[in-house]
Amino acid sequence: QLYFVCVCNMKSTSVALTHKVGKHLDLSSMEKSEISKNLYGQIQWEEILRSGVFLQHRDHQLLEKSQVSLDVVIDNSTDSKELSSMLIKIAENCTSNLTVQQYAFTRIEEILGIGMDLSSADADAFGLKHAHLFTTDGIHLMDNCFVRALLSSDIYLQRSASLGFACLLTVCEGNIGSLINWILSKLQNTSNGVWDMALPALSMLTRSQSSRRKLVDAGVVSHVVVILRRLGANGNAQQIYELCFILWAMSLGAAVANNGNNSNSNSMASADADVKAFLSAGAVQTLVDLLVSPPTRKVSRMIISALRNLSVTENDDVLSEMLASGLLKQMDSIQASNMLKQFNDQEVETDFKSLYEVLMKNFRELSTFERWATEVKSGNLRWGILHTEKFWKENAKFVDADNFSLLKSLIALTQSPDTAIACVALFDVGEFTRFYPNGRALVSKMGGKDAIMPMLTHKDDEIQRQALQCISKIMVTNWEFLR
Repeated sequence: QLYFVCVCNMKSTSVALTHKVGKHLDLSSMEKSEISKNLYGQIQWEEILRSGVFLQHRDHQLLEKSQVSLDVVIDNSTDSKELSSMLIKIAENCTSNLTVQQYAFTRIEEILGIGMDLSSADADAFGLKHAHLFTTDGIHLMDNCFVRALLSSDIYLQRSASLGFACLLTVCEGNIGSLINWILSKLQNTSNGVWDMALPALSMLTRSQSSRRKLVDAGVVSHVVVILRRLGANGNAQQIYELCFILWAMSLGAAVANNGNNSNSNSMASADADVKAFLSAGAVQTLVDLLVSPPTRKVSRMIISALRNLSVTENDDVLSEMLASGLLKQMDSIQASNMLKQFNDQEVETDFKSLYEVLMKNFRELSTFERWATEVKSGNLRWGILHTEKFWKENAKFVDADNFSLLKSLIALTQSPDTAIACVALFDVGEFTRFYPNGRALVSKMGGKDAIMPMLTHKDDEIQRQALQCISKIMVTNWEFLR
């Protein structure tokens, strides 16, 4: 079921490409079959020969036959293996011919059923049952050409190769590290048309449990959350949906490990790692913020299901984060507005009920300090009543718990690449030094002063301002008289 959702998502985003080949061929608005047909017509096949790929008369016949009816070719075990091997051979050898490269990887996508409307086709006729065609032994992929194509300067080729590669890696063994590194390099780029290029391949990879584990370990959750924050509720609705879909898929491990029938220690350890990744990325607060004003109903569905998956772990930190973020209040609002019935989706209603029951069972009024501690542990600091002079006057005395572990985390957050988080952390460190007995000496002893001093010349004006105030509080006893 997850596979079909991914494939449909790939189709919806494929039209965003704008790439031209030759003088007239525009790939931005074509179906895969139309793209391959046009590319096939542009290829000068004598150039294939010069690249060292010797095509016999039967090979040309098979290519022509596949252009007329691909499903007939791939349903024949001999023809399908010959066609797949030929495409890999062409992709590996004709590296200087962009049109040939685009054609080969587009055809691979078609053989795997990517971009097809599977609601009106026989799903068994396409897709993953053909993945073995691109292996040496039914397991290990012939993936050198995919890895090379990821380095191409051509947007269409990168996207086509990454998507086919991701699909194959969900059931076969190959160089998944290269694909994950490519995905990370795109997600870290803030330019539109770059970071979103990785979403189809990333969505496809999340189908596989082992791939999800590798994605979590690589820090993908954090990157997705950063992008969601940057987009906000008013961002592109389709992009927000795809990002929420990815978070939902990556939360599945936690849900499966805690379904009551799984006592596997490895699964539980993996689920704990998933939960920690979501907490450290600030994913819970980000999802709750989006739930308050979601751009579409399908985004709400993804958020509710993802939060439900995390909640069934009954992890204290997760539940505290959910309660502190105001999730229960938002769920009460959803119930009161009759929004659940508007979804007309039994699965969403079940997930909503499950999430609500877990929250109610664990509900308690969190003290302001507990809420602050939850924020620090999540690493997702944000301005509010937890970061004021009044708060620190009342709560500085509680920071000494667990050998000042929260203070150590707070000092580390001053170095966050996120400007808002760094600024809030700087403010809190400064306020702690004011209101905790001997706080200035403690912060200096823990390396806070040395870590913050270089930030006085930070390129960001707001960070520079907060760093200056923080250092002043550390160094001056009666700082308030300087204000």
